[in-house]
Amino acid sequence: MSTEHTDTGKTTRLPPRRLDRSARAPFPPDRSAAWVFHELEYARREAQAEATLAYDAWSERKGADAYTVYRAAQDRADAAQDALAAWFSATEPSEHGRGARWNS
Repeated sequence: MSTEHTDTGKTTRLPPRRLDRSARAPFPPDRSAAWVFHELEYARREAQAEATLAYDAWSERKGADAYTVYRAAQDRADAAQDALAAWFSATEPSEHGRGARWNS
């Protein structure tokens, strides 16, 4: 499902979210902790980038529709951050892997 912004006559389409439902567990058991960290970090960065674009669109166009799109994108970014923080807190520092650090 894509998101549209139409309160000013312009339409902004965000790409649909694709979910891989083939895995039974959230992460395949053969993946290293470093792999999991980098996947979660990538998801967070992508979600935050989408939220930043939505915020910029809202700042330019104003309106309830643009704000709703921004808030939905920011909620996804917040959820991705929470998932990363929960994983980070639940694992031993030795499992975080090389390069596991908080980046903005």
